[in-house]
Amino acid sequence: MKRILFVDHASRILGGAEINLVELLAELAREPRWALTCASSPGSPLAGALRPLEVSVADYSTPEVINTLRVVGRRLPLRQAWQARRAMRTAVSALEEIVGVTDPNVIVSCTNKDHYAVSLFNEQRRFAKPIPSVWWFNDILSARFFSLPFRLAFVWRALRSSRKIIAVSEYARRSLLWYGLPASRVVTIHNGLPMADYQVFDRQHAWRPPNVAADEPLVGLIGRFTPWKGQEFFIKLASRWVCENPRGHFLLVGQAFNEDAAFEASLRAAVSQAGLQARIHFVPFQKNIIPVLSSLSALVHASLRPEPFGRVIVEAMAAGVPVLAARAGGVPEIVTHGVNGLLARPGHLAEYHAQLRRLLTDQPLAHRLRQAAWETVRERFEIGRVRRQFDAIIEELA
Repeated sequence: MKRILFVDHASRILGGAEINLVELLAELAREPRWALTCASSPGSPLAGALRPLEVSVADYSTPEVINTLRVVGRRLPLRQAWQARRAMRTAVSALEEIVGVTDPNVIVSCTNKDHYAVSLFNEQRRFAKPIPSVWWFNDILSARFFSLPFRLAFVWRALRSSRKIIAVSEYARRSLLWYGLPASRVVTIHNGLPMADYQVFDRQHAWRPPNVAADEPLVGLIGRFTPWKGQEFFIKLASRWVCENPRGHFLLVGQAFNEDAAFEASLRAAVSQAGLQARIHFVPFQKNIIPVLSSLSALVHASLRPEPFGRVIVEAMAAGVPVLAARAGGVPEIVTHGVNGLLARPGHLAEYHAQLRRLLTDQPLAHRLRQAAWETVRERFEIGRVRRQFDAIIEELA
């Protein structure tokens, strides 16, 4: 029996990367050849989500600075960089204890901070053979997301430490190859999901805002509240629609991290000042997104920067919800315009408005897109396919 250790330090949220991890572990747990352990923060949403699974959970206690420090789209002051470096040493010590107990054949790290910690851990094993390290990369290595020092440090660590890097899209993979990482080490495995969870849901029990009639069109944007995810653009799109159409409501589903609390407050203020509270609704983060998702007439993905993948797009497609998404990043690897969804240029209001009108007024088109989207998920984005690809990589390294 081979032993695999997954590492994810996230202590506050169950984000897309963590949901993907939980679903993959649930699938891998069906394979008797693997003994699975996940190192996660004690008391975290991730640890709670893992509890029902046939997976061992190891307490991975890391300093608070590791959990609160954000590097995506931000420069890192020297003082914070020094604090993070010291905190990483503590994280490495925690990993040493976990590895001493679990003795893994392969370590799979799930976030950039975990990649660093695993790299430092292997570096310190002076008289022991390094444990093969797989980096599950859920980002895009580019100047639009990371500062130059971070990008250079990432590449240096990856070259020294990772045996394989799993990118969640070809777009993300190309961003790694551009910085000189060997093509033989970087593979693409698109994320997947357990499609059956979305098929069995009864739409009669779908969630709707209070006092909104069952036949009113609902358009939603789902995701973490942060400027580049496009919530402000979505409000502009909703405002334009409301000015021209007496029917149609819009949902903003999610929440902000601490550093984006002011941004969320500004969104709520903009809706209030425009007097649109009756047509634009804020819905808090949903542990189970399916009831809200299934209520939608259309899902809008409006990210202003390229997405590495776009899990919520696949979720909507699996739930039979037509999708209008940004034509950038890994999204065109999921959505083919006019075949299983519609695409528009990021931040282009007129184009989004025109495509949304098509989705909400052309019912034969919406039906055709829903059918093709469902087939796309079944053929390309089911979790079983992800398990088989991970299985092959783990088998190779273990």
